[in-house]
Amino acid sequence: MTRQETVIKITKITRIVGEMKSQLDLDDEIEFEALDSSWMNIGKWAKEICLYMEQAPSPLLANLITNNEFTVPVVNYVQSHRQEIDSAYVKVIDCYANNMQALLSLCERQEEEVKGEYKDLIEPLANEQVATLLQRAIRTGLLDEHYQPMPQTKPLQLKVIAYAVSTICKLPSTYILFEKQWKREYGKRFSTWRVPRYNTGLYETTKALYPEVDFTEFEPTHQTETFYTPQSEEDIAVLYRDLVKYGYIAPDTGLKTFVGIFNKKTFSKPVEWIKTQRQLSFFVYQAFYKFNKKDLWIKGECCFSINGHTPHKACFVSGYSWIKRAGWLDRYDVRLKTICDKFNHIENTFNEETSDERLIHTSKVVFYSPNSEDEIHLMFSALLDGGYISFDTTFAAFKGIFDETVFEHPIVWMKTQTSLMYFVHLAFKQHNPYDVWVKCVNCFRLQRDKVPNRESMDSNFRFIVKKGLIDTYDIQLKTIADNYLSTQNKNAINAKVANNNT
Repeated sequence: MTRQETVIKITKITRIVGEMKSQLDLDDEIEFEALDSSWMNIGKWAKEICLYMEQAPSPLLANLITNNEFTVPVVNYVQSHRQEIDSAYVKVIDCYANNMQALLSLCERQEEEVKGEYKDLIEPLANEQVATLLQRAIRTGLLDEHYQPMPQTKPLQLKVIAYAVSTICKLPSTYILFEKQWKREYGKRFSTWRVPRYNTGLYETTKALYPEVDFTEFEPTHQTETFYTPQSEEDIAVLYRDLVKYGYIAPDTGLKTFVGIFNKKTFSKPVEWIKTQRQLSFFVYQAFYKFNKKDLWIKGECCFSINGHTPHKACFVSGYSWIKRAGWLDRYDVRLKTICDKFNHIENTFNEETSDERLIHTSKVVFYSPNSEDEIHLMFSALLDGGYISFDTTFAAFKGIFDETVFEHPIVWMKTQTSLMYFVHLAFKQHNPYDVWVKCVNCFRLQRDKVPNRESMDSNFRFIVKKGLIDTYDIQLKTIADNYLSTQNKNAINAKVANNNT
């Protein structure tokens, strides 16, 4: 078998097993009959690839093989459903599992042989200089003997170590290699962590391990910048009360703390923002841009925090640019824009009730709905009668998923996550286009208090569309969603006719 044929077979295996995993995510089962008939060869292909790798080891091919992350869930599914699956299919998967395990073991052995004594380091880091520098972190208990982070090691400490070693060894990339070494490339990346303004003890002790390194470019400057505004103290107080009232800043924020973001002399600490980073970008621009054009986002970094962390300047820029490109400056968060216009003494001419424009409501807590309470009750009754929501769900609780001021708790969905995803997209996506899955995760729970998976819902809906199931996946649910949306369309038409008559 040639190298090209080996690459083709690796690609085929990855595609076929990936399709099985997609089916598993969508419906909690695999329909082997729906797969291309060539899938029955995956066990044989895995054995042939193994034979080729024994004769011609290749790190590039090994990377292709080990990047297939779908084998384990597929094999586990077959093992737990052996009695329900055709024995021929079980035999193929068993063959594939055995041969793939042998192949992965071979790749691991070959990688260790290439690295020699530095087998615990990935290939670009497997040398004496890097190993000697990392020994300093091992001796202080930040890394274990296999150069992996200890449980108590903080992301900022890993960032310092990576920066120091990369600087001394003149590595081409400061953090990417260490993200891979410490298996952080698909999880929480340490390279994005920032040096804290106040509690710097851990940072200083880690930096002391590498005294020969100049950390000047590593450390950001923390000069305090505050907003300038010509508004009166009463205007600032009104802005403060509105932001607290509608849940934009933490309820325990004191007026004195808020006033401090307008005066360097009285500034004490950043104001905690409890909505999204993008909404903060929108607020900072709408409220303060006119008199703070030069350092607007730097001031935003200094004056606000999110979840106790300093917002990133680049996120400010990209967040506001995203809203501007979408053409949503006047309707991204209508309530927040009204607060800003009031602060700046701008008459708000936008009428949410009569405008034909689709509003972008960004509460990450509940869904926006233009329907009346009676129309929402009809949908509630239909879902209850169909067994889609828990039988003990009250209308008061259900109504709360449309009004954050009366929200009690998530609604328990009695069917599969896929059916929940299907219904939410059909019924609520139209009026919640930006963050429908975020709201779904907050407003619904699956049985046994399981939280819906946002990423899975987003990808699986695309799978339904691709398979042409958008109108037929669940006829009863689609009927409920269509009836709910038809009242919205009917109301819009009636409102338009009434406006034309007047």
